[in-house]
Order: sequence, then structure tokens, then C-alpha cells
Amino acid sequence: MATAPVIHIGGWPGVGKMTIGRIVAEKLGGRLIHNHLMLDAARAIYARNTPESVEMRGDVRNAILSHARRLPKEVPIVFTDALADEPAAVPLFQPTLDFAKSRNAQLHLFVLDASVQENQRRLREPGRIGGSKLTDPDVLAAIRSSEELFVPETAIVLDVTDLTAEAAAAVICQHVEQAHG
Repeated sequence: MATAPVIHIGGWPGVGKMTIGRIVAEKLGGRLIHNHLMLDAARAIYARNTPESVEMRGDVRNAILSHARRLPKEVPIVFTDALADEPAAVPLFQPTLDFAKSRNAQLHLFVLDASVQENQRRLREPGRIGGSKLTDPDVLAAIRSSEELFVPETAIVLDVTDLTAEAAAAVICQHVEQAHG
């Protein structure tokens, strides 16, 4: 049986990565490994962006990836992440590249974007409230005005401003299915 694809979905906080990733994984019969699996565990114990938090995030990521490597190669894997275009992004993105390579899988890269107004609106959706996800539109505006989004080479940038999560997932699935014939 052929090796299933590995899909990476990046984008701003609140743009819909996890929701869209969940739909993509479901449609393709795969698994979703979203960035909050690592972030939430580290934030439960350490303050954000401390050396200890960064170390724990890496440890949790390594444990998750170790177990994900045990999945049958015909199971698609969908990753999400929110990375700024800075030198620190490369080592945070490298485990995804290494994972795809270890499975001998084609890696499909997508970056979700949306207008600032739509992105801020999505931050206020009820599903984001009460967890560790960013919900403050002013913080998002500051991030978007001071940072650039990490867009890996060959990534498809998908503007989801006017797309539902289902429609965005369908676009991603269509690209992946076309590449796999």
C-alpha cells in the first residue's frame, strides 16, 4: 500500500488551522496533530516562552511524533502550527520535515491567511473561549503588525477570509488528492 501524505497547515492564531485540519484528517481518514497538543501541555506547567516551556514543548512533540511514526504508513497525518517568519521557525518546523521523510511521504504545505478583521472575528468564536488559545483581538493585531507569517518554500497560501472551514478543507483535500492521483 502507498504511503499516505503528510499535510502541514500553518497560519495566524485563530485563522482556523485546527478546525480545518480536523476536517481534512477526517475526510482523508487520517490523524490530526495540532500545535496545541504541545503548547497546552507546556503552558500547563511553565510560563509561555520560558526555556523550560520551550524544552517541554520539544519533549512532548518528540513523544507524539515517536508514537505517530508507529501508525501504518497508509494513514495520512495532518499537522498544524503557527510560526512567525524568524530564525526560530526553522527548528520548530524541522520535525515536520523529518517526520515526512521518515515515512517516505509526500509533504503538502499549506498556509492559511485571512483579512485582519476576519481573523479577529474568528478569535471571538465560542469554541476558542476557556482554553489556552489566543482570544484577544488586540494581541492578534499586534502580532500581525509586528511579525510576518512563516511560509515554507512550495507552500500553497490559501486565503480563507470568505471560506467556511468545510470549503477550505475541501480545497486542501482536492490539492492532496490531485497530487496522489
